[in-house]
Amino acid sequence: MQFTEGFKKAMIEKLLIHGGKGITELSKEIGVSTQTLYNWRDKYSNGPQVLKAKSPRKWNIKDKYSAVLESSNLSEQEFGRWLRETGIHSEHIELWKKEIEEMVSSPKDKEEIRELKKKNKELEKELARKDKALAEMAALITLKKKAEVIWGGEDQ
Repeated sequence: MQFTEGFKKAMIEKLLIHGGKGITELSKEIGVSTQTLYNWRDKYSNGPQVLKAKSPRKWNIKDKYSAVLESSNLSEQEFGRWLRETGIHSEHIELWKKEIEEMVSSPKDKEEIRELKKKNKELEKELARKDKALAEMAALITLKKKAEVIWGGEDQ
């Protein structure tokens, strides 16, 4: 039995956004195998549903930050719809906001960065001093070899 593209998209929308019905229930309701529904979902789901495949616990900090930014300017209804589309809960957004705030405002991190910058500056000074000493030694060795060529070695 052939289904139209519109029907397939409607069923996937029903599955992902509006429903709460599982693939098994929808499969029985419309008489299509679950594998066919999985195939349709993979083919027609795009946009926010891509994130739905990944558990919110496995999101990296960049995705979390993007989600917090994206959700911050939405009205209550839009926010609810956005949560359903992305497959996360409002608690995730609140938790991620706190994580980001801690990362940005942590005095420990600021102090650590300050110490690392200080150590980096000291190491750069030491490296510059050693580079100068190495260049001086190379010049001395070159002069010694030239002097030996001109006046002869210590043996002569």
